[in-house]
Formats: sequence, C-alpha cells, structure tokens
Amino acid sequence: MTSLIPILLEIALPVLLMLSAERFAVTRFLRTPSQIAWVRRHPWLHPNSISRARYPMGFVSVLLLYLGFPRTSFLFFTFWMITDITDGDIARKCDLYTEEGETIDPLSDKLMYIPMLAYLAWIGWLDPLLFGLFLAFDVIGQASRSFIKIKAANLFGKAKTFLVVVLLIVVGLTWIYGPLPLLGRAIQPLLGMCVFLSFCSTAFKLIPNYWYANILSLMNLVCGLAGCWVVLTGRPTVYALGLVFLGQFLDLFDGRAAERWGSTPKGEVFDDVADGTSFGLTTGLVVAASFVHLWAGVVVAGVYVAAVVYRLVRFVIEKRKAGIAGGVFTFSGMPSPAGALLAGTSVLLIPGDMIRGAIVIVTSLLMVSRVPYPHFGRVILPRIPKVVKVLALGSFLFLLALGVRRDQYAVPLLITFTAGLVYLASPLFWKSPEKS
Repeated sequence: MTSLIPILLEIALPVLLMLSAERFAVTRFLRTPSQIAWVRRHPWLHPNSISRARYPMGFVSVLLLYLGFPRTSFLFFTFWMITDITDGDIARKCDLYTEEGETIDPLSDKLMYIPMLAYLAWIGWLDPLLFGLFLAFDVIGQASRSFIKIKAANLFGKAKTFLVVVLLIVVGLTWIYGPLPLLGRAIQPLLGMCVFLSFCSTAFKLIPNYWYANILSLMNLVCGLAGCWVVLTGRPTVYALGLVFLGQFLDLFDGRAAERWGSTPKGEVFDDVADGTSFGLTTGLVVAASFVHLWAGVVVAGVYVAAVVYRLVRFVIEKRKAGIAGGVFTFSGMPSPAGALLAGTSVLLIPGDMIRGAIVIVTSLLMVSRVPYPHFGRVILPRIPKVVKVLALGSFLFLLALGVRRDQYAVPLLITFTAGLVYLASPLFWKSPEKS
C-alpha cells in the first residue's frame, strides 16, 4: 500500500488536474456564440494548429526520458495527448472540421507515440518484432490517406491510440517505481493487442466501404472456427471463449457498418452464419467440454445450440415479414451474443454439472422467449458516459492482458459473467418502444 501513495500523488493527481483543467476550459469557454466566434478568430486555437503543435512533442518526451527525467517525460507526454481531446471538441463545437485536419490529427498522434515506442523497443522494454509490425501497419495506414476518400481515423484506429496510451502508462509506472505487482506482466500482451488493432485500422482503410460489414462478419466467423479448433484439439476452453468474446466485439459493429456504408446482397445471411458459428457452435462446444459427465454436457450443449439456431432464424424471418431494412432497438428474446456470454462464462466459473446445466438451459429458454431485450450497441452503450466507457474498457483490457500473461482468467471471466447477469435482468428496467 505504501507504493500506491507516491503513484497517486506524483502521477495520478497531476494527470487528473490536467484533464480537469482541460475539461473545465473547453466547457467554460465554448458555451456562447461570442465565445465560439472568438476561438474561430484566433488561428492558434484552430484544431489543425493544435495538432501541428504536437508534431515534435513525442521526440521531446523521448529526449526527457533519455536525459533521466522519466516522471517529467511521461507527464509531458500525457499533457500533449490530452490536447488530442481538446482539438476534437473545438472542431465539433466551432464547426472547424477540414479535410486536412482528418489527415494531420492522426499523424500528430503517431508522431507523439511512435518515438516513445521506438525508444522503449530499442532499450528492451518492448518486443522489437511486435513493435516492427505495429510500425509497419501504422505507416501504411497513414500513407493510405494520400489516396483514399475517407481520411478520418476509424473505430479501430481510435481504439488503437487509446490502448497505446494505456501501454505507455503501464511502462511509465513500471519504469519510475520499479517492478510493481501485475503491471509488468501486461506490457507485451498490451503491445500485441495494439498490433492487432493497428492491422485492423489499416485494413479497413484499404477495402471498399460496402465490404466493412462483411469483413467484420468474416473475422467473427474466423474467431468461431478457431474456437471450435481449440476445443476439438483439447486445448483450454477458456481460449475458445476468448475468441468468442472477440467475435462479440466484432459483431457489435458489423450491423452499424452495414447501415452506414451498405453491404453485399448476402451480407445479412453471412452475418447470421458467423453468429451461429461463434455464439452457437463454438460456445456449445465450450459448454459440452466443461461438464464432468460428457454425456450431460453434450445434451445441454445440444439444447443451447438448437436455441441459438432457432433464435437467429426466427429473427431473420420476422424482420423480413415486418419489412425492417436496418437494425432494431429491441430484440424478442435474449440475443445470441448475450447468451454466449452468459453460458460460456458460467460453465467455466461455476462448479457442479447441475448448476451449470441449469444456467445454460435458462439462458437457452430466454433466447427463444418473447422477453424484450434492448440492443446493447444502439440502446445501452450510447447512454453510458464516455469517460466511464473509456475507463471500463481500459481496465478490462489491462486485466485481460494480465490474464493472458499469467494464464489466469478468473477476474476477467467474473467481470464478464456479472455483465451478463446485469443484461439478463435488463428487461425489468427497459421499456420497449417496439417489438422485433
């Protein structure tokens, strides 16, 4: 506990004060038309000017680190990364979006964190191969902005930048305060996640927009097939469930991508096949393999998979009959991703075939029921404050990276299981405006 006090006073408190001052200034001085007009008249407050000011700051951070001022270096880096929030707010509130800004803002982010990552890889803090892959994907992604139409950062790019900041925070705390419980073990797994997000960010810039939804569904399908392979080859089922979780993250956005950019004629069917594989077959195999008595696991898993297939087919048929072209806000019955979340985590966390079977059967019944469930991505997620979402995502990814490093997944599984229970109870508080 004594090691926590210096971290709170020397790092957490200054960062909190910087962020609070930035939020207060943006909120206080961009309220009225006259204030907005004043900002627009001053070129040095233009979002593009703030982005350009960040160009050399990553190199300055490295120089401070090299000269032996790690605490100053990481606080300096944090200050300039906070300005990335500032220029975005100014652009929105003052209507100062420009096509040039869509290119230089992500460039300024890269010039902030790439020098830091390169120096840390050079001195041995980060794996050089992983950093090399990350750098290659980032350079290709930035270069692609010279010939693609949509230059702004996509969802994967924003998630990547956020996770890079989390990675640098972990490295910085370990550097300044020495080996700390848990933190050091998460560094390389976090870098691996950054590489994956950088690849996705680059790939989604180079393919046609109408393929976005299909690519997400394809990645979900690959996750499901890989999860099946994990279980059938006798590897730990928690790895298969991790692939299902990744598929759920991808599934969260494929429908919205189709609404925004369109899709191919068979895109919706492709999505259902991917969902049936990841949330039905793979999760069913995880359920079957987790029972002490295999025959009981096969029976319960069979009921679960049948419920998922019925749930997906019924949804498509009823949606077409109703003439609904886009997404829905309410599901009739628990959606299959939530069912996979609840069933998969319960069989790994809870001992006893009888209790496991009861939870999976109840989950299956809820999926085929007519109980109205809110769409998580369209209804619940937008209502959660942005700060809460960022902190929750960062904390969960850190715990997940730590679990990967130590091969211990109890905490992430428990958090996920709790989230599944909360969603299970959501119809008690959800007033459905429609039925799907």
